[in-house]
Amino acid sequence: MDQPQSLPTIARVTFMVHLVVAVVFGLLLLFVPATFGSWFGYPSCPGVEPPLRAFGALLVGFGGLTSLYGFLAKSWERVDYIVRGEITYLALSTIVFVVSAITASGPVVGNVIFAVVSAVLLALFVATWLARPK
Repeated sequence: MDQPQSLPTIARVTFMVHLVVAVVFGLLLLFVPATFGSWFGYPSCPGVEPPLRAFGALLVGFGGLTSLYGFLAKSWERVDYIVRGEITYLALSTIVFVVSAITASGPVVGNVIFAVVSAVLLALFVATWLARPK
């Protein structure tokens, strides 16, 4: 029987960074969505708070919880699909924010900041994928 393949160090670092970002951004969106948006130039729009709060809950629940599970995992097999999912989500998120910045859809500052955050997290997850046990 094959031994479980342990996590590379970059995986634990990636999961911890992602956990912090997901929980901080998620809690801010969940509890103060209009204030959080205003810090990045997004205007307050009546009726938008419930979906923003739901997105905050999604970040805390899926982003934070899966990264906590990933950080605590003892083997690569436990995190393989989490890493694949994060790479897909973060690649799409980066594209959305870059296109939004280029087309001036929404505030440039917010789009650029969130594109950079998404791209940095994407790079960490890609590095994790590349360092996976083979």
